[in-house]
Parts: sequence; C-alpha cells; structure tokens
Amino acid sequence: MPLTNAKLDLKVDKNLDLPSVPVVLTRILEVMDDNDSSARQLEEIILHDPSLSARILKLANSAFYSFESEVRTISRAIPLLGFNLVRSLAIGVTVFESFLRGNRSEAGLINRLWMHSIGVGMLARDIWAPRADRKDGEFAMLCGLLHDMGKVVLFKKDAAHYSRLFSSKEEAPVEDIRAIETRTYGFDHAVLGATLARQWKLPPELGRVVEMHHNPLSAGASPMVAVVALADIMVRDAGLGHDGDATAPEAGQDLVERLGFSEGDYQRLSSGIEAKRQEIEKFFRMAG
Repeated sequence: MPLTNAKLDLKVDKNLDLPSVPVVLTRILEVMDDNDSSARQLEEIILHDPSLSARILKLANSAFYSFESEVRTISRAIPLLGFNLVRSLAIGVTVFESFLRGNRSEAGLINRLWMHSIGVGMLARDIWAPRADRKDGEFAMLCGLLHDMGKVVLFKKDAAHYSRLFSSKEEAPVEDIRAIETRTYGFDHAVLGATLARQWKLPPELGRVVEMHHNPLSAGASPMVAVVALADIMVRDAGLGHDGDATAPEAGQDLVERLGFSEGDYQRLSSGIEAKRQEIEKFFRMAG
C-alpha cells in the first residue's frame, strides 16, 4: 500500500485521542510553575523514576558535560548542571521515554529522532546564550528538545506506517515530510505537537515554538521560534541523528540575518555542533 494512502482516525480538535500526561511530567511541571521550588523537590521527583534517574546521570557523565570526577547522584548532578538544565532534560527525557514504552520495534528510529532533538536543544541554547540570562537559555534548550514531539505521537499512533515514512525520507528526500503528513493524516507533526503541548499544559511559549518552528519568518513568530528553527536546520545539515526529513530548508540564511549573526558567528555555531557530534553519538551508545 502506498505510504500516502494510509489513514488514521485522528482529528486535531478537542476529541483527539492523545496520550495522557505522564505522572512524573505533571510533577516536574508543578516544580516549574512554583517559584519557591527547590533542587531537593526536583531530585525527589527524578529519584522516583529509575529510568529517568539513569538517563540524567548518564547525561551528566557524558563528554559534553565534562566534570573532573564521576557524577554518581542526582543531588550532585543538579548543582553541577544547574537546576533549570536538569529540569529541561528531565522533561525532554520523560516525554521521549513515555513514547518509547510499548514501541520497542520503533525504538531505534525514535532514538535517532531524540539524538537530533538533543542536538537542536543544545544548539538552540548556544544561539540564545548572548541574548539573555541562563534561565532563558535553558528554556531555549527545552524548546529544541521538544520541537518534534508531534512525530513521536505519530510513532505511537501509527507505528508501522509512520516508521516506513520516517525511514524512507532519509533515502529519498523528494518531498517535505510535513506535506505527506498533512495529506495522510489531515495535519502535520507541528500542529499535533502543539495540540499535545496544550493538552499536557506545557508552557504556552513552548507550544507556540512547536507549532511554528517550520514557519519562523511568519507574522507573530517570536525570536525563540527563529532560534529553534535555525538550530533545527543546522543540526539537520550536520547529519546528527535523523528527524525524518532530508529536504533542503529555504529559510536558513534569512534566519541568520534576522537573528543578527555574522558569518563568523554562523561558522562558530556550525563548528560547535560538529564538535558535539561524537559526544552525542557516544552518549547514545552508552545510554542504549
């Protein structure tokens, strides 16, 4: 059966049968909303999820967070990495882990998408860094980590078909994956991801970034949208992980100009993601 003929009984409206929010994510978001929350509260939430704890510790001990000695506890990881960074990583890991459960046949593909998403998150943080404080930089990372979460919903809802679609785009990048998603399902992963973000009560700005990251030059797109869109393009160009699409984006140079980057800035960022490639790939081998 042709890829574009398969249909899902899904509609992006209030009746959309989306996965329920993971309990651990609800608790992390409560910490996120509470200005008086502490590192100890975040530590307790993470410790109640062994898989999440293991992932955070493996990230802390990976090459791209080089510390002098091994990080063995979450209580040590939080001050070393920073409260906001650990919280962002915990949210990202929780979302991807929730979709991996029960989808073991697609785990390899979802992990490649996760690899791409980590690259986008880290680069988005680097792009945003000169603009604001560290807290905003960590939020840029969170937006990058989750910009493609609509795709993991499609893996969950239509595993066999979407896996073929996701894989085939790497070999034959003729058409934008969003066009095929829209023709197949009636919506694309950006709309679906934004719908999930609203249902799960993720920060509204994160939902807007998810929905608009393929239209960063449209009216109403915030600088955060532009930052994540540029990071997405650069990570795809670097071939880090795979996001299901290999078509050439058109807005890259326009985004560089909009964000006020010089050619030297762009080359520095490109070199940075290349330098992180082996480290991120090593992490995934270690964490697999």
